[in-house]
Amino acid sequence: MKRENYLGRRNFYRLKVTYLVNYRQKDDKGSIGDYNYALTKDISAGGLLVMSEKNFPKGTAMEMIISLPMYPDKRLKALGEVTSDFPADARKPLYPTRIRFVEFNEAAFNKLKDFIEDEMNKKKGSRTLKEKMDRRKE
Repeated sequence: MKRENYLGRRNFYRLKVTYLVNYRQKDDKGSIGDYNYALTKDISAGGLLVMSEKNFPKGTAMEMIISLPMYPDKRLKALGEVTSDFPADARKPLYPTRIRFVEFNEAAFNKLKDFIEDEMNKKKGSRTLKEKMDRRKE
């Protein structure tokens, strides 16, 4: 049986890209410390995976500013929550950290969602990225 699309348990496609993210931890009293920098490994309208120099436990609240190529002069702000963390690679002391968006301006959310959709529909060879992903689970 052919599926309409492959998202698995996800609500949005993940785009494997590297973008700059500024982040800092939050708690009940507000933001903690200065912003740190990380690079995304993938991003979706529901969250992102960053490579961080710090390890954050599951449930940690994060404040983020995301720089996307579609808006070089404007950054997207979001609040997120760490949903999973992984051990650092022995060769590179970076921690893969998955963050789910919990608060995101609706206009920014829609722009990010549209950008990812446009990227997924671009031709890569004979098929689009979306077609390649959808074919994996036919």
